[in-house]
Amino acid sequence: MSSLSPRAGDPTTKDSRRRFRPVGGGDKRVCSGLLDISKTELITAKVPFQSKFDHPSQAPQLISMRSIMLENPAQHTLYDIVIATPLHQGKSDIIFSGFSPPLPSHYPGRYHRTVSTLIHGRLNMSFLWSTKKASDFTVSHILTMDSEDSIINSLSSIDPVQIPEGYIRPPASVAHVWKVFSPQPLTPEQLQDMFITWDSSSETRWLAYPIYRPPQRKTPPVILHNRLYYLNAVEWAASAMEMSAISARNVALLAHHRGHQQEVKVDQEDLHTRLRGEL
Repeated sequence: MSSLSPRAGDPTTKDSRRRFRPVGGGDKRVCSGLLDISKTELITAKVPFQSKFDHPSQAPQLISMRSIMLENPAQHTLYDIVIATPLHQGKSDIIFSGFSPPLPSHYPGRYHRTVSTLIHGRLNMSFLWSTKKASDFTVSHILTMDSEDSIINSLSSIDPVQIPEGYIRPPASVAHVWKVFSPQPLTPEQLQDMFITWDSSSETRWLAYPIYRPPQRKTPPVILHNRLYYLNAVEWAASAMEMSAISARNVALLAHHRGHQQEVKVDQEDLHTRLRGEL
């Protein structure tokens, strides 16, 4: 954690300070729900932006997305473009061409790999070096202080999304679902050390958040070019869903103000003081 700035480290401690709100059906429903509420049309397509924005994985073609308007080059400039994917090695294959000054396809920096494993089983108390009886152990979250000597980063008891009335978290003596975050995939031998019995497991590997070490800690620009914005730049200040939501709102406001020649509303000197409560 010594490589984290205070701003970047704050979201990582949220789970120890207050309860996360689970989403029935998965966090992806947050995105679909926001699209429904805002009455936004989502079009799944690869859209070429003339010679200035090419995608190497697919030959340029005009598909979906109001093809009548896109076929008229004169109207292409009506669209502001927001890049909402990390522009880093191994995370994006987007190539920018035809821009002056040139735009890099990748910014420096790497992402931390995290492995999430869901296990249904009975926890082995000796793995935790705990003298408590399994029947009395109802701790919901366990965080490691020294991850270098531990095969896991955290261990959490998973409760139902819809908590029924009178629900009591089952003790470790009862088989239920646990979530493990680890730097490497867990082997069957490691699972046998952690659980007395287990009957199922599910593993997910992903590049969870940036590695906050200089010089890669520098935050990429939000404005890449006129009418071209980079939403994921905020990840290099702090990585969390809430930060991405704030970034999306700010990018939308920025595009609106710049598009309507309202530059006076951008970078206002007293804005931080007036909107301090928003964050």
